[in-house]
Amino acid sequence: MKMNAVKYIGTVMLFAMLAGCASYPFDKNLRDQAKPYSINQVQANPKTTRGATVIWGGRIIRTINGTNGGEIYVLQLPLNRNERPAGDNTAAGGRFIAISPEFLDPAAYPPGKLITVAGQLDGVRDQFLDNILYAYPVVLIRQSHQWASRQTDDYFYTVYPGWYWGSNPLWWDGGVGWYYPEGYGEYQGPSHGGESRSSGPPQ
Repeated sequence: MKMNAVKYIGTVMLFAMLAGCASYPFDKNLRDQAKPYSINQVQANPKTTRGATVIWGGRIIRTINGTNGGEIYVLQLPLNRNERPAGDNTAAGGRFIAISPEFLDPAAYPPGKLITVAGQLDGVRDQFLDNILYAYPVVLIRQSHQWASRQTDDYFYTVYPGWYWGSNPLWWDGGVGWYYPEGYGEYQGPSHGGESRSSGPPQ
């Protein structure tokens, strides 16, 4: 009976700790301002959504620069609760362009890299995608975060300091780690974190 009580208390303490462990790449005020607009909604209503804050992410397609700054073309992917994009391109919801007034080094924003962007919508830009005229939603970058590559796991997403449920009832590796559902990418320890940037030149 006492052992069951100890297990119960330990479980309660663990889940209480989990609630405070989630970390986000962006400031709380940006998260509070963000609207849950989809790319389709913005394409259909570019004027009424202009100026709204969104947090979108996905896989970098290409990065280009011009006299007015840098642009990142992104294949939009759904975000998990930590705002990390899914790793599966089949879940793509469209494409958008993230814009900075500063130079963005293509080597620092390479194709294939996962990125999450927080910024303001600035309408759409019609450009040809192959032989189709595509309406790219434009996001003016306020903050951006690139994610490190990680090995795929099938475990359900959660965040906690070093505890994992797998084939063994309980396993601890002595560190901090994350498990994500398959397709949402992958194990990451604290020494392999992503890189955050505000709008501006690469750090």
